[in-house]
Amino acid sequence: MPDADAAWFPEIINPAGSFPCMIVCDHASSRVPAHYADLGLDRADLEKHIGVDIGIADVVRQLALRLDAPAVLSPCSRLLVDCNRWIEDPRCILAESDGIAVPGNHGLGEAGKAERYEAYFWPYHEDIGRVFSALVERTGGPGFLSLHSCTRQLCGGEFRAMDAGTIWHESNALSAALIDGLNREPGLVIGDNQPYSGIGGTFTIDYHTWGKRIPACGLEIVNTHLETAEGRTLWTERLARALEHIFGRAGQADDPPAPEPVSR
Repeated sequence: MPDADAAWFPEIINPAGSFPCMIVCDHASSRVPAHYADLGLDRADLEKHIGVDIGIADVVRQLALRLDAPAVLSPCSRLLVDCNRWIEDPRCILAESDGIAVPGNHGLGEAGKAERYEAYFWPYHEDIGRVFSALVERTGGPGFLSLHSCTRQLCGGEFRAMDAGTIWHESNALSAALIDGLNREPGLVIGDNQPYSGIGGTFTIDYHTWGKRIPACGLEIVNTHLETAEGRTLWTERLARALEHIFGRAGQADDPPAPEPVSR
């Protein structure tokens, strides 16, 4: 049975935060409950990009505290259950990731999958929904930002020369504003719907914002930038400057970008 103690609840920061942008982190942790025996993997594999978005949780924590923004972080490895996939998507629980087999996910039946959804997937999204609904009530028109990190190159894949890239689906309003803000920073190459396109769907953003005229996007930061404390702090500062410019500190300087229809 799933572990029921508080260690496996989603991490919530500033649930009553004043900044009008919600921050979420779908792949914040490499942890796996003890009874899953690390899914049959070496702990070193769970610490790789296949098991966690390296470095991004620290950025989310720092950014939430700096801005007084509400944030919710998933408590377990993406290999246990990927909180940014539809549960019908086979990639939600992978038997192999970037060439590495995940023994604990091989032959997993529907009951085993449902157990993980109930214990770890839905509680994360329920907490996001609760915290975000309260932010909407407080501010009227907040944004929604999902932060991730990615590897420079997947096994056999194309080298990613960019430093970060946005992910969006319904509207590019927040994406465009964030790209503009990060392009003000020296020496960065920022992609638009890269290295992954949100067109066609991205679960967390769509589930919580679709059809609500909420400025929403994700951001993937290449994880080599986040390997040191200095790098994580630098990206926190970059994102804080960009988001303060977009929304204004505590929502008092600027209005959020109005979503515009985008052809898909």
